[in-house]
Amino acid sequence: MPAFHHISLLTKNHKQNVAFYTELLGMRFVKNTVNQENNRMLHYYYGDYTGSPGSVVTFFIVPHLGQRYDHNHFLATIGLNIPTNSLSYWQNRLENKGILVTRKKNQIFFDDPDHVGIILTEVAEAPLKPELQVKNDIPADKQILGLASTQLHVSDLAATTDFFKKYLDWNVIDSTITLSKTEHLELYQTNTTEKTRMGRGSIDHIAFAVKDDKALNDLYQKAQEQNWQIEEIISRGYFKSLYIREPGGNRLEFATMSPGFTLDEPLESLGESFALPPFLADKRAEIQANLYPID
Repeated sequence: MPAFHHISLLTKNHKQNVAFYTELLGMRFVKNTVNQENNRMLHYYYGDYTGSPGSVVTFFIVPHLGQRYDHNHFLATIGLNIPTNSLSYWQNRLENKGILVTRKKNQIFFDDPDHVGIILTEVAEAPLKPELQVKNDIPADKQILGLASTQLHVSDLAATTDFFKKYLDWNVIDSTITLSKTEHLELYQTNTTEKTRMGRGSIDHIAFAVKDDKALNDLYQKAQEQNWQIEEIISRGYFKSLYIREPGGNRLEFATMSPGFTLDEPLESLGESFALPPFLADKRAEIQANLYPID
């Protein structure tokens, strides 16, 4: 089971976003739906062929989104794993498309159109299984495997470190939480009291994978007992989620592994139509009529 489930960000330009993550990075557009907190806002999901937990990057589409200001607390960077012997392929592919790339050992660094830092890390892992491979121009043995890392920037590093230890029994060693042999979190102390302002390329939350409903409910009860800042526990249809603000103010989600994205459309045609989970299906006409206009 992966440690990460998905990562969710904000973008302004939906066409640019889709082109970058599907055409350039080769991820599948697995879900075109709405932000369930604001049904006027589109929510795009990208991942491997099935949109399996651990492979997914999502974006809320906000047409008039302003510049982001990362100050007292924020999440930063999307780390992605790529298979053995694929780093040079990716460097060449990106550079041939005019992307500025920095290479260091087994990693390459570059930015997406919203100036989100992307890190591709070559790991000693086999390519995606055939059933997870996306049908595109990227060779099967070079395709992105899934999420590798992100960064939490916090105003009180000790308090956030204590949260991860007490709540999840995760140790911070040299500013890093090792989640698996290919997944990790990096923690950084901020040095300003100026408030963060969300904008283009802001990361709304990072989500961690939870086995099932029982495990999620156990986490919910533990958060209550330890008095952490719980936002909500709720079904998203595709998975059930628990949202918590860690002491530094960053939003964390814990999401179940199932039922997955075939809940409301067939695997073969994921992302090809506007999808709504069953509990929103009867509001389809109203939701579609009130979506924020996009180009």
